[in-house]
Amino acid sequence: MLSDTALIGFRLFVERNGDMPVVNSNREAFRELVREGVMIAGHSFAGGRESFYALTEAGKRMAVMLECGTLA
Repeated sequence: MLSDTALIGFRLFVERNGDMPVVNSNREAFRELVREGVMIAGHSFAGGRESFYALTEAGKRMAVMLECGTLA
């Protein structure tokens, strides 16, 4: 079960097609989504560890459910 903060973050991520900066205020929500298996953390030389996140296959299915209105 996702927290309200993580679910809101997931919705925003999907609505913005992944164009969502990772900052300290939303990092824990992203980490929760990783723990639940719907996102993975990405690392870059310029941005450092956990500088971006991407949907897993389960996350993509969850996004489709969200867009179809079957996810409350």
